[in-house]
Amino acid sequence: MKTFALILSLALLALPALAGDHPASSDHPSSGDHPMATASGWFDLENCEFCKNLLTDPELLHHMTWETHKIENGMMNISTVAHGYEKSYKACNTAMESLGTDMMSGKVNPMEVKMCGSCAAFGQLMMAGVKMENIDGEAADIALMTSDDPAMVAKLHEYADRNNKEMAEMMASAGGDHSHEHAH
Repeated sequence: MKTFALILSLALLALPALAGDHPASSDHPSSGDHPMATASGWFDLENCEFCKNLLTDPELLHHMTWETHKIENGMMNISTVAHGYEKSYKACNTAMESLGTDMMSGKVNPMEVKMCGSCAAFGQLMMAGVKMENIDGEAADIALMTSDDPAMVAKLHEYADRNNKEMAEMMASAGGDHSHEHAH
């Protein structure tokens, strides 16, 4: 199981806000006219050590979709990548997995890794013992985070709600009509 592959699908929450008229490139600062982060810091694509991998290929975000759903025992994320961008997607995923593995092994001190609020909360959920499963398909990748504990399911639902709320804020600050790209 690719534990940190889930980070990718969770970090992808920010991509609809970056598609369209806002090129996803690290040479564009996080300013009011270029939403690379939410005001709360829940998402921060430029400064989060996990999320910044989404910007390595400036075209990747323009050629992906992402959505999240609460399910009875947790949450599910579905991400897709357009033909021709699979290599960039896999490189991004590999970089995130590598950092996660280095943190878990002690090679990298987790306290020294800058993370956005979403990635930090994801890490806390992982440490709390949620069940994680990543299904790599040809048309889409599906990430499941589940639990048999009702209290943990409530935390997963809160996390999904917060991600969707912050996504809506990022989309609003991006301007334009991204309604066809929103998370559910």
